[in-house]
Amino acid sequence: MSRRKVEINIKHATYEQIQQLYRETGDGNLKIRYLAMLKFMEGYTSLKVAELLNTSDSTVREWLNRYNALGLDGLIPQKPKGPECWLNKEQLAEVYQVLMESPRDHGFNKSNWTMPLLKIWISKQFGVNYSAGSLYDLVHRIGYSLQRPKKQCKNADPEKQEAFKKELKDLVDNADDDTVILYEDEAIITDEPTTTCKWAPIGKQPVVQTNSKGSRKRKVIFGACNPKTGEVIYSTEESGNSESFEDFLK
Repeated sequence: MSRRKVEINIKHATYEQIQQLYRETGDGNLKIRYLAMLKFMEGYTSLKVAELLNTSDSTVREWLNRYNALGLDGLIPQKPKGPECWLNKEQLAEVYQVLMESPRDHGFNKSNWTMPLLKIWISKQFGVNYSAGSLYDLVHRIGYSLQRPKKQCKNADPEKQEAFKKELKDLVDNADDDTVILYEDEAIITDEPTTTCKWAPIGKQPVVQTNSKGSRKRKVIFGACNPKTGEVIYSTEESGNSESFEDFLK
């Protein structure tokens, strides 16, 4: 009887995200599980992954099943229930708050919190020495998960955005048959680094403020869509200026 082929759910994280987590984590057990997911993404069978990692086929399949069901959280090693938390409620509230802030605000030359970094902060703040692995359980216990932030323009105005959407909707709904309305926009693809995962309260995706100023390599995509027919027209240009925009409109 042939073995059922196992496949990895690619919706939870990209190859690059897991690769970065693999590089950053200091937890050996978690590191090998990230590596297993990378090998599955590369197309290896469970038998080959088990051989490469010197473990059993059933073990790597269990890791994959947990990842497919729970995402990155499913890879965190499950530990038997130990003693009660060493921090009291007030101290846990401080940990919750500090994870919402930048490590730079607390004297660290880092942008995102990692478990080794949080271990140092807790030790200095409360005189309690956790292992980096145990802190994964702690941050999950207080309501955090590892998430990828979304970008948001610093000058975005939600009220103006809603008013603009309503105005466009009214325009489309009230247009006569001889009027063609197109939604047009440009997308600029640059070599700006991608955002990485960071710890955030469950259900609250973090936001990273970005600066669009500066000189970067880029491609500009002009696009227009007819909201009634769904027709899409686009072109790719080296730069986004008045001349290339006029060429697209023609």
